[in-house]
Amino acid sequence: MRKVFLLLIVLFIASCSGDKYRIKGSYEGAADGTKLYITAIDEFFTPIDSAVVRDGLFSFSGKADTPVVRMLISSVELDGGPIVIENGRTDVILGNGMRRGGSTLNKQLQHFYDKRDVMGRRMESIIDFINGTPSMTASQRDSIQLCVAAAKADFVEMLQRTIGGNMDNALGAFLLTQSEDYFSPDEIYSLMSMVPRHLHDKLFVAMYERVKDEASRKMRAMATSVGGTYINFELPDADGNKVLLSDIITKNRYTLLDFWASWCAPCRQEMPVIRKIYNDYKKSGVAVVSLSVDSSIEEWKEGVSSLGMQWVQLCDVAGGSAEVASAYGVESIPTLILIDSEGKIIMRGEPAVRVAERLSELLK
Repeated sequence: MRKVFLLLIVLFIASCSGDKYRIKGSYEGAADGTKLYITAIDEFFTPIDSAVVRDGLFSFSGKADTPVVRMLISSVELDGGPIVIENGRTDVILGNGMRRGGSTLNKQLQHFYDKRDVMGRRMESIIDFINGTPSMTASQRDSIQLCVAAAKADFVEMLQRTIGGNMDNALGAFLLTQSEDYFSPDEIYSLMSMVPRHLHDKLFVAMYERVKDEASRKMRAMATSVGGTYINFELPDADGNKVLLSDIITKNRYTLLDFWASWCAPCRQEMPVIRKIYNDYKKSGVAVVSLSVDSSIEEWKEGVSSLGMQWVQLCDVAGGSAEVASAYGVESIPTLILIDSEGKIIMRGEPAVRVAERLSELLK
């Protein structure tokens, strides 16, 4: 009976331990009394818990409702780094760096840093080779480029795999914040949009805000790139009449959509060619629509008049023009977009002279 009772106690303790996190660590070379802190990942590294080193060992324990990434830092050295606080046991080694393991997510986090370090060492060896080889042959340069590309591709593939497998937990969100050097803003933005809102910590939100405008603009530009479909809109012309873009597109073989402004010098430089396109091809089913992002009606109308822009002119200084430009992902002006009668975009971002050449080919 006593053995059965003891067995039940052991099983109860074992089951309860799974509901807590236990961090067991060693800190080589640290003096007794050295303090370690678990902190938030914010600008102040706000302390959340602390432990004291005794005989080179330390420990933390507590309960984590959901895994969260924190910092483990020393009070006297630069040792430490990110650690996932998750229920179960985590093993940490400090001193000349940091290694973590034991729990599932900490193993993955360590794997990420190991691969990053391998890539770093490859880059260092390449730099050493370059510095030690003042005059390189073309073959050596090609070999270096291949090595760099292979190292980066290997790391990025692992990073994508790790992030993709952890989109529903804090590790995926954290690694995204460490990945700006390896992904374009639109790729980061796309990945971030998949992270559950409850995992949006301060670091994540700050990065999201930093990349979202640029990234979302590029993604919209991709959606309206060559091969994509135009976005319909309705804006007033110089007489205040509302003009629907789809009405123009369906009635013509091709429509040239021109984003411009009266104050834009490059836009003005393009106007003689756009004017020639209009005059040469208006009877062949080519329409031109200039959409101004001017903030002044008077300046817009003066620009239209002085430049002899006799085709369709649209502008809404109250914000409509800016909204349309944003919807098309326009990053700079002038931006020219050539659209066929079915609404398919066949040219984007080319100078007016290239558009004229393309129209000449299409209309033969």
